Parts: sequence; C-alpha cells; structure tokens
Amino acid sequence: MKDIPIIVAAISMLLLCLPATFAEDASADQLKQMMTASADNLTTYAYTRSAENTINYSNKSLQDKFSATKATEGKVNLTAQSGWWSHILTDNANGEVLTWQGYFSNGTEYWKEGDNWTQFIIQNPDDVMADYNELVSQMAILIYSNLSITGTEAIDGEDCYVIVADPIPVIKETILGTEIYAAYLASPIPMPNEFDSQDFDLDNTSIRANSNVSVTAWVSKQTSLLRRMEIDSSITLSPSILKIEEEDFAISSALKERTDYGNFGEVVQIVLPPESQNNTPRTKGADWRWAVFGLVEP
Repeated sequence: MKDIPIIVAAISMLLLCLPATFAEDASADQLKQMMTASADNLTTYAYTRSAENTINYSNKSLQDKFSATKATEGKVNLTAQSGWWSHILTDNANGEVLTWQGYFSNGTEYWKEGDNWTQFIIQNPDDVMADYNELVSQMAILIYSNLSITGTEAIDGEDCYVIVADPIPVIKETILGTEIYAAYLASPIPMPNEFDSQDFDLDNTSIRANSNVSVTAWVSKQTSLLRRMEIDSSITLSPSILKIEEEDFAISSALKERTDYGNFGEVVQIVLPPESQNNTPRTKGADWRWAVFGLVEP
C-alpha cells in the first residue's frame, strides 16, 4: 500500500478545485473532496487497530490451519515528522506472542522486537514518514472507491456518515495479493512456482469469483476526517482456480481488521527510550508472520 499516498497527491489538486460544500448535504463525491482537504490540515492523531487472520490448508493427506490476531496502537506528529506504533501479534496455533514497537524521530527509525533494539539504515526519511502517516493511505482507499453513504452513526459522540466502499481493482488486488503471499509463507503444503515468484494473475476471473473485499468507513460530519474503517477480505485458492497443473490442494484465507482514529490535533511527543541506543543496525528483516498483516502499515 506504500504507493497509495503518491496516487492521492496526484488527484488532490483536482479535488481541491471543486466547489466547497457543507458536510450536512454532502454527496459521495463531495465527501471525497472534503476528506482530502481535512487530511491536508492534519497536525497530529492517534489510532488503534484490531486484526485477525485465519488460513486453512488441505490436500489429500493433510489439514492444517494458521490463525493469528494483532492489536495495534500508534500516534503521529506530522509537524515534527515523527511517529510511533506498537504491535502485539498472537499466534493462536502455539500461543506465541510477538511484540514490536516502532519509533521514527529526527529522521531515524528504531524498532524494538521483544527486548532487542534495531536501528534501520534509512535511504529516504520521507518514505518512512509516509509509512507512519498511515491515515493518508487508508483515506486513499475511500477516495479511489465507489462510495455509497448508507446512513449515520455516532463514534465517541461525534456524528459520522457510514460509508460502504467498492475499491478500484488495483487496491483489491493489493489486499488479495497480501493474503496470497501470506498463505504461501505459512503453508505446510509445498506450493507451486507461481506462489514462490508471486506470478499469479489477479485478473484471473476465477480468482475474482472466489474472493471478496469489503470496506466500510465512518467519516465525521463535522470535520470530514476518517474516524473508523473496517476491511474484510477473503480468498479461496485451488489448482483449478489458479489455472495451473498441480497436485490437488485447497487454501482459504480470511482477514478482518478494524481501525479507529482520534485525538486529532492533540499534543504528540515521540521520545526514544535510552536503551534504544543499544541496537543492531540493519536494512530489513522481521518475522514472516507480519506478512499476514501486510495491509497494515508499516
């Protein structure tokens, strides 16, 4: 999803040229305009997310399942170009709990994995900040979707539009591609070369017919800021669906996440703990299970 902020920037000028309107009378297209303008004025915010993923595998001799949940919280200071997040990932199969924290401040990024600290070698600080400022990419999912305003609902006492979004194909393919890649990494079944090279055709009509991506969002009537987003996706794969010649197998995956945004404009300070200086520099690398939640930044 890292290319989504670039797409948003390309259309922001067009959206901002549209005439202003009041949120009370907003159509779906006008709401996109107001969301873009509101995001441009953001200084700070915080978020929490819950996510769960289940992948079922089977062939003639094996049935297995991977199941994990992740709890996330984060905060972003766009003025200071800094951010922080914390993830707790639980592997439901074996009870293992993986903990991560990420800090980005003064152009430097650190991760705490368990008790170990890593300083990342950063080539482009702007790209890293774009990852921490994930609200932009989440709002882009809405901006590049066909939207239907289905009603209103209060989030923390604030009236919001309830929106059902049908994302453009490239966004759906990114979400489903993440699920397929995670299924490959976690698979107890030897996978065909198409999985290894990620050379599967997401335009394949059989894949589209056996997959689903559902997006629902809550956008403030008063500020036009995204307050909540829920994304549900599922996919079923087999040799016949993939149109490949391979011994029979079946994989089904379901991914569900809910994110709440708030504390807009409140004070946010990102402070690195002193122990972060006892670190090991590296450029990349993390537990493979993070790929299951690859839709979620970072």
